[in-house]
Amino acid sequence: MIALSRAELSMRPLRLMLERCSRHWVFRRRLPARFGGRRLWVTPAAALAYFRSLNSHTWDDLYDFAQQFVRQGDSVWDVGANLGVLSFAAAHQAGATGEVLAIEADGWLVELMRRSADEFLSAAAPVEVLCCAIAAENGLQLFARPERARSGSHLTSTTGAGDALLGPTVSTHPVITTTLDWLGTHRRKPDVIKIDVEGAELAVLRGAHHILLHHRPRLLLEVYESNADEITELLHSLGYDLYNFSAERAGRRPVQRAVYNTLALPRPI
Repeated sequence: MIALSRAELSMRPLRLMLERCSRHWVFRRRLPARFGGRRLWVTPAAALAYFRSLNSHTWDDLYDFAQQFVRQGDSVWDVGANLGVLSFAAAHQAGATGEVLAIEADGWLVELMRRSADEFLSAAAPVEVLCCAIAAENGLQLFARPERARSGSHLTSTTGAGDALLGPTVSTHPVITTTLDWLGTHRRKPDVIKIDVEGAELAVLRGAHHILLHHRPRLLLEVYESNADEITELLHSLGYDLYNFSAERAGRRPVQRAVYNTLALPRPI
């Protein structure tokens, strides 16, 4: 159970009212100028953070990752893309010779990303949006949407963020699941992968063994505490060093165990 502070508890009624009133709203926000200022379709139903400018500090980790680790001509896979903030920032960094695949299982968020992607920019990589979930094997699983932010939607085979933060599940529906290794037989292999899948990150990595071993992409992944030991062992066995991406860049040193915001870089061969 996640404990909430007194201040957070006092704000919950206001937040809940705002979430309920705005769950069908859709509007546009601009990426920072350093990523081309592209306009994206967003909704506070995904997270109330979308009420704020996309220049806010909320998105700093995603922007810093794109700026530091996405290079001209790269292929970028954004697993759990939400509304594509990382996808479209990476498209600017990869340039016209790169490509971006935004993977999201929530069909409504997928449609908004496709609207954003339709506004083609010749200087940016094309962004293709794929509606599916990524798992350890190809198949069919149930996908749960919580009462509050759609960004917390998750496969029912995981615990998600928990009722204390997002409220009870309001709907479930089946989604197609596939592995990153299978995608790699149909797509250009990724140079960069971001993974934010609400507790399913271990399954995603297990289904990417060939890509990680033979193609060595740079990774940014959200790691739940319950998965940290197994993810550490798996990535170390595949020749990756792990870092706390939230630490200051100048003082970043390898960590012995995966943290919530883990940067994984392949060791030189």
